[in-house]
Amino acid sequence: MPFFKDVFKRLRFLQIFWMLHLSPPPTQVPQTAFVSRGQKVRNVVSYIDTKCRELFIPGRDICIDESTVGFKGRIIFKCYNPQKPTKWGMRVFVLADCETGYVSAIVPYFGSPTTDSLLRPDMPFSSRIVLHLCETLLQTTNGHGFHLFTDRFYTGYDLAMELLKIKIHLTGTVMANRRGLPAPVKQGLKLKKNESVSFSKDNNVMVLGWKDKRLVLMLSTFHGSDCEKVQRTIKRGEIQELDKPSVICDYTSKMGAVDRADHYCASYAFTRKSLKWWRKMFFWLLEVAIVNSAILFNLMKVESGQLPVRHKTFRKDLLVQLVGNVRNPGSRKRGRPSSTDREERLNEKPHFIAKMKERAPKTVQCAVTERQKGEERDCMVLQNLLKAARVAPR
Repeated sequence: MPFFKDVFKRLRFLQIFWMLHLSPPPTQVPQTAFVSRGQKVRNVVSYIDTKCRELFIPGRDICIDESTVGFKGRIIFKCYNPQKPTKWGMRVFVLADCETGYVSAIVPYFGSPTTDSLLRPDMPFSSRIVLHLCETLLQTTNGHGFHLFTDRFYTGYDLAMELLKIKIHLTGTVMANRRGLPAPVKQGLKLKKNESVSFSKDNNVMVLGWKDKRLVLMLSTFHGSDCEKVQRTIKRGEIQELDKPSVICDYTSKMGAVDRADHYCASYAFTRKSLKWWRKMFFWLLEVAIVNSAILFNLMKVESGQLPVRHKTFRKDLLVQLVGNVRNPGSRKRGRPSSTDREERLNEKPHFIAKMKERAPKTVQCAVTERQKGEERDCMVLQNLLKAARVAPR
């Protein structure tokens, strides 16, 4: 496209791209490679993570899920998740707003250093990461009364009770072998299709089992066991009406916020192959910042009574505003080309070889191109140097 060519050349872009550098925070204590595993991106992660919470306070419904930054290099904290579109890469735990998909908090996973830095070492890692993200959100927003949605990797009875202490409700799918669940749930529920059963514990936690194609277990401190009428399209376009628990309907509509944010980040992502993991992490953080800014821009559009813009249109407008009036002047000069050969320097320009008009019996070897004697072509730079020194070629 002419736009990119007018801004700067490809070689100049590659120079800037490969000179990108991230500096770790200064420290007086020497650290080993194991402890300082994620120090290189610590500054940029902390800056973007803090700015995301300062500029926007999420609504009541929030969700926590993990995202994957694609990378297949040799790093000790590389993870594999077959359920994600990007299966190999670095794991990042994300807290997002369910209504808009706005990313409010992020925690990259670097292995044991990340685990040791989390709160509540007496609890499992899946609960500690949720408490850490929620505490970070509460410290910045000074709010309470959030409704958190999680999948079965995080949901548990102990986590639900800890979240109630900080006035956060929890809803999510749960595994049957979690500690604190009722005995019939652990022994295995035998239900018919579209049949549900619920249990209550401590008058705060509700555990519900519902079978459609397979058994689904839900844990919630916000919902009850009530059901609602839903319509489903079956074979030959027929509409079937059935009773479905409200907790499952609410979970299905609210849980995909992190996946939506990943979809926005991957739509027009600047992804390039790289051997450096921190470069991949930096550009993923840049995509998160762009997506969050697009969401805030559309929210302001809606509040002012205007129509929201598409994600692609926002990126184009953002690119034009960032570039401004910067344009790269053309390398070719106007006017007629010179009829005589002129000296070509070797600083950032190609070194051309011209054919000799009158071939001498022997030619001088060029020190730049290492042409051998007896060839038909010689270097114009060497000719001009010889003329200036008044030395004729042999």
